[in-house]
Amino acid sequence: MGRTRPERDHGQVLVVFALGVAGLLAAAGVAIDIGRFYSEHRFLQNAADAAALAAANALIRGESYADAEIDAQTSLARNFLGDPNGIVASLPPSTPVYESGHAGDPAYLEHGILISGGDIRVAVMNDINYTFGQIVGLGNQPISARARVKLDGKILPIAVRHFVNAPGPGSQVYPCIDDERSFMDFFSTAETACQGSDTNSALRIAPNPGAAFDPITPDGDRLNHGPIVAILGDGATPDNGADFRGYVALDIRNFANTTSQLYYNEVDPSTTANTLKDLEAQWLRRGGYPGPLFPPIISPPDPNDQVATMSGNSTGVGIAAFNTRFGPGKEILVAVYSGVTLEIPDFSMAAPSTIALPTTGTLANAGSFKVGRNQSFSGTVTLTTVADAGDPANPMVTGTLLGGATPITYSPNDVTPSLGAGEVVSMLNVSTSGAGNGIYTLWLRGEAGSPYLSVKYKPFAVNVGSVNRDFTVTLPSSEEFVASGADVTFNLTIKRSGPAFGGAGVSLSLEALPGETLPIGLGAVSFSPSNVNPSSSGTASTLTINAGTAAPGQYDLVIRATGENGDSPGRQVTHLLPIRLDIATASAGGNQQYVDISGFAVMRVVQGDSNTVQAYAITPVIADLNDPQLRRGQVARLVPWN
Repeated sequence: MGRTRPERDHGQVLVVFALGVAGLLAAAGVAIDIGRFYSEHRFLQNAADAAALAAANALIRGESYADAEIDAQTSLARNFLGDPNGIVASLPPSTPVYESGHAGDPAYLEHGILISGGDIRVAVMNDINYTFGQIVGLGNQPISARARVKLDGKILPIAVRHFVNAPGPGSQVYPCIDDERSFMDFFSTAETACQGSDTNSALRIAPNPGAAFDPITPDGDRLNHGPIVAILGDGATPDNGADFRGYVALDIRNFANTTSQLYYNEVDPSTTANTLKDLEAQWLRRGGYPGPLFPPIISPPDPNDQVATMSGNSTGVGIAAFNTRFGPGKEILVAVYSGVTLEIPDFSMAAPSTIALPTTGTLANAGSFKVGRNQSFSGTVTLTTVADAGDPANPMVTGTLLGGATPITYSPNDVTPSLGAGEVVSMLNVSTSGAGNGIYTLWLRGEAGSPYLSVKYKPFAVNVGSVNRDFTVTLPSSEEFVASGADVTFNLTIKRSGPAFGGAGVSLSLEALPGETLPIGLGAVSFSPSNVNPSSSGTASTLTINAGTAAPGQYDLVIRATGENGDSPGRQVTHLLPIRLDIATASAGGNQQYVDISGFAVMRVVQGDSNTVQAYAITPVIADLNDPQLRRGQVARLVPWN
């Protein structure tokens, strides 16, 4: 017979089993509590994130730090009600609490809300009691979460003209009307934009957001916002007539010399123009440039504040990308440049604004313009006036503009161009005797002998006898590229300014720069139509040029637009528009041409179509991208705590 186990052994097994079950239950209970703690942490983290973003968005809307903190507290109060453990956390105290030994150090914030500039920190906590853990003597567990948000300037690859027809002076008439044929500051209120000069803003008022955007009458708050202007595409032409329409390559900077360029975001010297324009379009579709951002702007410009320009032809890609992301009423952060572009090494001349002359008399001060340079340029520029030899009625041709070959005195002359905005040149002592009423064109010629012989021509208008029926001629791109023997087109818009132009319309033709001839071997040239009646919205005409057998190279040509207006008697109006034709060549593009960034501003989009984007300023030009005035153009990002 087998032996039986004593009863006391059975009792020992039961005790061991009971103790094991109790341990397992305790462990399971603690595990359940830990799960609750993790759930609480996730909940608090989401609440802290939302509160920090709420405060950041309040700052973007232009609210004060105090209001931003209230928004954060309101967000927390609302979210805390949904606590998964049913224990509503206390709101952060008004006086922040820091970890012991680290008072005042934001990195050690324990409970509270800190807002400093564009940096927002939110730290929250809640005590959650153990449930099963109480069996083994555990009480409460503090659970915390922290969130940090920074406001970043999401600048777009758009550079907007600060001035047109600088330096001024502009009209002293208040309120101003939008007339880009005269001096305007696009970053002043619309009603004061024409007053003063580029160095004297005493009569101008800085723009502000004003009333909410009104899609029906977007120009209805001119006391507060800036004038409506083209910022991208057709109409965004720089004062020096370069083939640039506001689309910049933020990934190519520093044009101190021909080998100083810095490249970002996988761009390098071998990147083609097509690849580059698509990359910048990507930043538009994503809502802004990822960086690196610009340092605060200084004067004269730091080379790191110089960015490559892209040709007018490339701008269509940027406009399409812009319109997929931004619509009317959206507020955007843009770069601002003086209004003239530069090349390496180079000087620039901004075309003078229209000179109003009497038929007989002397104008002591006919206005002024600027001559600038980049870091590589040295030497001086000699300025002269050249007649429009293609117009037999031109007062310089007929001799009714007195002074022979020097009808205008330029002061200083020779001029030493300056960095940045440029050196001011005054136009003095212009006299007429029996000049015929009309609007004519003269050429400003600038010649520099250093660092190499360089000659530039800029046309400017002369209005004799206060003729009002006028027109403008614009192009979405003033430079086009064509293969040998192929056709290329330039799309013109002829738009009336002032009363209906009337008369027999405007005739269009193509010619060479003064003293030059059309390229040998150039093929057929045609305008369709070749005679147009300027309308208030603009009348289109297409210039088609066949490259023919012309040698590869870069050719500067001139479109002549001339007609007799509907005055009685009719008055002749002539405008000249330079264009550039590149035959069988590649664009120098971002490797040579650039703008000096003079600051940043927030603008509100008015409208965009396939040809242009228009907007108005709601801030002045600001040197530092982190300035609070630019918050409306910034975005809020969750970033690591440290």
